[in-house]
Amino acid sequence: MSKVIIFDMDGTIIDSSKAIEITINDIRADMGLEPLATAYITRVINEPGRNLAFDLYGLQNPSSSLKAGFEKNFKKNYDLYARCYEGIKDLLNSCKDAGFKLVLASNAPSHTLAEILAKNEILHLFDEVIGAGNGVAEKPNPQMLHLAVEKTGALKAVFVGDSLKDEMAAKNAKVPYIHVTWGFGTASSNPDFLVDTTQKAWEIIKEI
Repeated sequence: MSKVIIFDMDGTIIDSSKAIEITINDIRADMGLEPLATAYITRVINEPGRNLAFDLYGLQNPSSSLKAGFEKNFKKNYDLYARCYEGIKDLLNSCKDAGFKLVLASNAPSHTLAEILAKNEILHLFDEVIGAGNGVAEKPNPQMLHLAVEKTGALKAVFVGDSLKDEMAAKNAKVPYIHVTWGFGTASSNPDFLVDTTQKAWEIIKEI
């Protein structure tokens, strides 16, 4: 049976917490605001239904210049600080060696993903890379997961993520969900599987 393993990116395979924190707090400093704690930032960006402009900057309607400034500085900080979590490359290679298809499903803009994965030397391991935009909805909408199955022709899918948005997307798509805690590791209400190491994730992936 062909199987596709779908991975979230930030907080699951890529540790981008420092890049996110620095970018947000640099903008807050420019606005004369106090810095926010990393734990708060990673929690709010992973919770569905949050008004991020208000939660992070106290704004109801952020300006286009603020959005552009965020994207420019975030890309710079992402290049500087974002790296694969320990054990991720081994996990991805184990999946490929076992004959599984690999798909990335990220809420990050689709046009940014290939460069990030290439910089971390894992782009070649993915059969498909799916990001938000161009008609593709963000998680917790299940569209990315449905596309992953459709594009790979897999008969079975497993989704690996770290946030409530990921968990909800998996449940909406009726796909088994592995919730990881080595990254942002936000609380999960009722995951199918909960793991704290990449080795434990592999043990579950190969048995599902």
